[in-house]
Amino acid sequence: MSEIKPNDMLGREILVNDLCVYPVRRGSKLWMNRIIIKSIGLDDKGVITLVGLKQDGYPVRVKALDRVAIVGRDGHLPYKGGE
Repeated sequence: MSEIKPNDMLGREILVNDLCVYPVRRGSKLWMNRIIIKSIGLDDKGVITLVGLKQDGYPVRVKALDRVAIVGRDGHLPYKGGE
């Protein structure tokens, strides 16, 4: 199997230990959750899944990569991309 290389909504490659954000909606409330990526894999249907920890330490799986944005990498905030 080839290496999995998921991209965020801006086309940047998501790596393990990246700090990312994604939108959450509950009723009329909207907010952004932060996640530190701990692993990247495929679910049982072959969908790319990010596994990590939210800001409160709760484990989470994110599959909607078109809504994920990298905001930090290697301890640097904000992450601007590029080399």
